[in-house]
Amino acid sequence: MRIRSRIWKGAMIFVLAGGVHGVFAQEQGEPKVKGNDIEVSKTPFERYWTKPRIIPKVGLGTMDRAFVELGVQWHDIYKQPLTLVTKGPYCTVDVFIDDSNILLGPKLGYELTAGLFGAAVDMTYFIDHNYDHEGGNRSGVQLTPKAGISILGFANLFYGYAIPLTDETISTISRNRFSLVFNFNKDYFDLKEARRRTPRNHF
Repeated sequence: MRIRSRIWKGAMIFVLAGGVHGVFAQEQGEPKVKGNDIEVSKTPFERYWTKPRIIPKVGLGTMDRAFVELGVQWHDIYKQPLTLVTKGPYCTVDVFIDDSNILLGPKLGYELTAGLFGAAVDMTYFIDHNYDHEGGNRSGVQLTPKAGISILGFANLFYGYAIPLTDETISTISRNRFSLVFNFNKDYFDLKEARRRTPRNHF
């Protein structure tokens, strides 16, 4: 009888332990599919990528002449316990306006930030309208690597250096570039409820 009692108690402990482990595992991160979204538990130590969004990208800066930068970015956020990582390609245009002429710089680039640091690189096709007294136009292509301080990818203060890729250059602007750019992703304001991607490598 004692042997049977011990076997019974051991079996009950095993079943209870297994049940508790199963509930704990489900609460701690067992992903659930809900429509096209992934529903997971929400704890302070989660790691996940948000689903990317097309967001407004707005900034200002100087290259000896002040400019504004306007465009969009395909932007997503990686949330981890210590910081945030963001990434994505972007398409923007730099607009330089002064009393003499208008200089436009449409560009394509890619940006990556991690916590308080960030970097980007873009290729810009500058179009300089009415740059001389005869009303002539000129154009040039520049590659600009940038790096600097980031506030979790929401605001980036970057220094960049423009490298001409064509024989014709834009002499009215400097190769040194300073800019402050904001990425207006609404997921920053409620990361816990943001839509999430399925776990995989997103770089």
